[in-house]
Amino acid sequence: MTNITNEWASQFGLAVAPLFSSTEIVSPESHSVLLDGGLGSFALSVGESAEEHRDSFKSWAWSSNLAHHIAIDDKNVRVSRWDKADDELLTRSSVEKRLGAFYKYLIADKVRSNQRVTNHFLGLFRSMRSLVSDAGRDDQLSVSAFLAFIESQTDIEENSSEGIEILNSLSASSVANLRERASQLDVFSSYLELLPRLAIRHAGSEIFQEAHYEFLRAPSPDLFGYVGPAETTANSRGGAHFTPPALARSLCEQTLQKIKNIHQREQLTILDPACGSGAFLHEAARTLQRMGFTGKLRLVGRDISQPAISMAKFALKHASSDWTPTGGIEVDLRSSDSLYGDMPAADVVLMNPPFVSWASLDQKQRELMRSILGQTLSGRADLSMAFVTKALASINDGGVLGALLPSSLLTLQAAEAWRASLLDQGTLRMIASLGDHGLFSHALVSVSAMVIDKGRPQSEKAPVKALIASNSKEATGEALRALRRGNLSQDLFTAAPTWRLFDLKYETFEKRPTWRLMRPEMERLIGNVLSAGARPINALFDVKQGVRTGSNKVFILDRADFLDLPKSERLFFKPAIINESISAGRIESEHWVFYPYGQLQDELQAEADLAKKLKHYYARYLKPNKTALTQRSSIKRSGRADWWGLSERRTWSLNGCPRIVSKYFGGIGGFSADMEAEYVVVQGHAWLPLWLRTDEQYVDHEPDDASKLTLETILYAYAALMNSTGFSSIIEVFSPHVAGGQFDLSPRYVNSIPVPDLPSIVADMEGGSTVEQLARLGREPQPENSSWRTKVEGLVADLYGTQLTFEE
Repeated sequence: MTNITNEWASQFGLAVAPLFSSTEIVSPESHSVLLDGGLGSFALSVGESAEEHRDSFKSWAWSSNLAHHIAIDDKNVRVSRWDKADDELLTRSSVEKRLGAFYKYLIADKVRSNQRVTNHFLGLFRSMRSLVSDAGRDDQLSVSAFLAFIESQTDIEENSSEGIEILNSLSASSVANLRERASQLDVFSSYLELLPRLAIRHAGSEIFQEAHYEFLRAPSPDLFGYVGPAETTANSRGGAHFTPPALARSLCEQTLQKIKNIHQREQLTILDPACGSGAFLHEAARTLQRMGFTGKLRLVGRDISQPAISMAKFALKHASSDWTPTGGIEVDLRSSDSLYGDMPAADVVLMNPPFVSWASLDQKQRELMRSILGQTLSGRADLSMAFVTKALASINDGGVLGALLPSSLLTLQAAEAWRASLLDQGTLRMIASLGDHGLFSHALVSVSAMVIDKGRPQSEKAPVKALIASNSKEATGEALRALRRGNLSQDLFTAAPTWRLFDLKYETFEKRPTWRLMRPEMERLIGNVLSAGARPINALFDVKQGVRTGSNKVFILDRADFLDLPKSERLFFKPAIINESISAGRIESEHWVFYPYGQLQDELQAEADLAKKLKHYYARYLKPNKTALTQRSSIKRSGRADWWGLSERRTWSLNGCPRIVSKYFGGIGGFSADMEAEYVVVQGHAWLPLWLRTDEQYVDHEPDDASKLTLETILYAYAALMNSTGFSSIIEVFSPHVAGGQFDLSPRYVNSIPVPDLPSIVADMEGGSTVEQLARLGREPQPENSSWRTKVEGLVADLYGTQLTFEE
C-alpha cells in the first residue's frame, strides 16, 4: 500500500506533498496531496486506518483547496467531493484496470460551488478590513490583523506583536463572531470544518495572492465599513500580479533539477526579486523536500509591497514548521525595489516580475531601464526585461534562472538584442508558451516561462525543452503533467492538439532572430518544402526598404493638399505607398510623395529653380522648413546641396520593373502587385523579381506581349500566395510580431522564407495551370472572403506540395 501514492504520482505526472505534518495526525505518511498543473490535484489516503477519518475527508479536501479526497484500502476506492453529499465507492480492481480513465474522470468532475476555501478566506479578509475601519485604525494594518487572526486559529506560536495588538483593539464580540463564521461552512446541508493549517499549507499561496490583489485593487472601507470586491477591469500585470501555484511548482521543479549534485550541496540560496506573497519561495521549499535536499537553505525575497512581504513571512514561517532540511532554513524577506542597487547573490532565481509595457512606464522608470539594459534596449521594451537581466547577473556560477515573462518578448523585435544578450550570459534549457487564460487569474497578456543556466555551454549544446499550450486550464494542466513525467514516449495519455512538448535544437535560438516556438511538425514542413523545390525569398526577390523622406510632413501630401497644387507642380510628385495604402491585397493610395528625380532632376539645380518651378510647394512647405531640412543627418553627412531632396531616394524606384509591394509591418492582405511600377514605396517594401535581372541591372525595356503576360501571371500569383493563411503561418516562424499582431517584413526576416519557384513552375503544363489559377485570384484579391481564401489555400498547398496550416 505504501507504494500506491508514488506509483499514481509517477503515472499521472503529479507532485507529492504531505497532507499533514507529523504532529497533526497518527500515521501522517498515509495521507498525501498529489498536485498537478491545473485541475487534477487531489488528496489521497491509503490503508485500512484511513476509513476511520471518513467524516473528515470532505473538510480535508475543501480546506486544502482540492476538489476530491480519495481513500484506498485493499478492496475499495472511495471518492469524496466536498460539494456532494454522497461519496462514490468503486472497487479497487476496476479503478486499477482503467487508471487513466479514472484520472480523466477526476479532472472532468469539477466542483459546482463557488464557496471554495479561497473565497471563504477572502470574505474573512473583507470583514477584517471592515472591523479595522470600525475601530478607526489605518486600513494598512488590516493585513497584519488578518494574519494574526488566521494564526490564532492554529496551534503555532502567535504572529507579530503588531498583529496581535491590532486584533485586540477590535470589537471582541465582532472578532468572536468572525471566528465562529470562519470555523465552518454550510454547503448543501453538510458542514465543512475549516482546518486552518491545511489551508495555509496547501491553499495559502492562492489565498494570500488573492488577498494581496484584493487589498491593492479593492476600495478602502466606505463610511459604513463596507469593503467591495476588487475591480478587475483596469488591471494590468504591473505591480501586484498572480503566480499560479501549479505553474510556480512546475517552474521550481524544472529550475532546481538543473542544479548539479543538489543532494550533495551544503548550502543553497534561492532568490525571488519580486516575491509578492512568496509563491515561488514556498513552492521551492516543497520541491526541495521532495528532492531530498539536506543542506542549509536560504530563501531570499524582495518586493516593493510591505503587505506582500508580511504575507510571505507568514507563509514561509508555516512552511518551515512543516519541513526544515538538516542544515536549517534562513529566511530573508524585505520590502525594497530590486531594480535599484545590486540584487542579492543567489544560486537560483525564481520570479514572476512585473509586466509593464514601455508606454506605461514613467520617465524615471525609463531612465532606469536604459541604465540596466544599456545597448540591448531597443524600441518599446518591457520592465520585466530589466528584472531578467539583473537577475541573471546576480546568479552565482553554476546557478539557474527560472522566470515567467510576457510571451511577446520571445518574438518582439525590440527585444532581439536582449534575447541575444541572454544567450551570451547563459544557456537556455527550457522555454514554454502558456497562452493567456489557462492558469492566470486577472492576466491580460500571454505568458511564457524560461529556464536559463548561468554561463555559456562548455561542450555539446543540449536540446532545449519546449512546451506550447493553448488558452485553457485543461491544456496547460496536461502539458505540465507531461513535463513532469518527462518522457512522452511512455506517456499514459495521447498528446492533445491543444498542447505540445518537444525538444528543439539549441541552434534554433542562436540562428533565428526570434524565439518563436516552432512545433516539430512545422520544422519538418519547412525542411520538406525546401527539399521539394521551394526556394528562399532572397533567391527570387530582392526585397528593398522604401525611401526615407527625413520629414513626412513636408514631403508627403494627402489628396486634398496634392490637388491644391498647380498641375505643373504635381509632375514632381508620385503616388506613395505608406502602411495604410495597402488594404485587403489592394493598393488604395491617397498620398503623394515629392520625388524630383529622373528626368525632372535636371530642372532643379538650385534653390532659385525651386522658387520658380515649384512656387506654391516651395513657399508653403519647403522654405518654412529649410532649417530643419538642412540639419538632417543624411544631408549634413554627405554635404549635399539639395537640402530639399529626400534623405534616401532609393534609385531603384526609378526603374520600371514590375514588383510586389508590401507594408512595412503586415500580414494577410498586406501584399499587392504593382505591375506598372507607378508607386514610390515610403513606408513598406518593394519585392523586385530577381529573375528579371541581368548583370545586377533590372530589365527596363518593354517586354513582348507573351513575356509580359507571363510576368503578370507570376507576380499576381505571388501576391495571392503571400496573402494566404499558409504563407502567414510560415512568416510567423521567421519574423517577429509587432504591435497589432503584424509581422516585420524587413529583408533580414523574410529573406529565408521558402516559397515555390513560380518562374520555373509556370513553364510546366500542370504546374503552370495552378499558377494561372492562383494569378486570377491575385488579380481580384479578397482575403476577407472565405470562398477566396479556401481556393487560394488549396492552390498554395498544391504549389508547396503540402498543407501549410495545422489545427490548434
